[in-house]
Amino acid sequence: MNEDTVNQAVASFLISKGFDCEIPLTGRQQGVDVKAKKNNVSIYVESKGSRKNSAADDEVFDHGQLVNHMARQIYTLMKYESANSEWNNIYILANPDIERIRIEYNKVKNTVQKLQFVCMWVQSDNTVIVENPKSMNNLLFDLGIL
Repeated sequence: MNEDTVNQAVASFLISKGFDCEIPLTGRQQGVDVKAKKNNVSIYVESKGSRKNSAADDEVFDHGQLVNHMARQIYTLMKYESANSEWNNIYILANPDIERIRIEYNKVKNTVQKLQFVCMWVQSDNTVIVENPKSMNNLLFDLGIL
């Protein structure tokens, strides 16, 4: 699954939950991959895929690339949080739900959750599973995300 597919799945999920969502980024566009708003809460999503957007075949990223992508996701969300640090912002990592990415995520999950970042896992049918710090349950429930 490429990054464009992840972006579209997350945007569709948020729209289905009543969010106003900007058009998700595609290709090599720079900026917030998916940005949405509802009830004065802004969402910033940094997405990655398991293959290149331009991959014509089944070429997937190797282990090192996946680790590098996750590190960049977390760094990018930290930059967004530093530039927009308000109580009503939610920062989300979005990835395809594949075992290789989950294994690497689980190695840093506790720290990611301490940062109050949410993780969205895009399934092969483009549905989304949300994983979040327990402290965010009420907010995410009120927004219809959980």
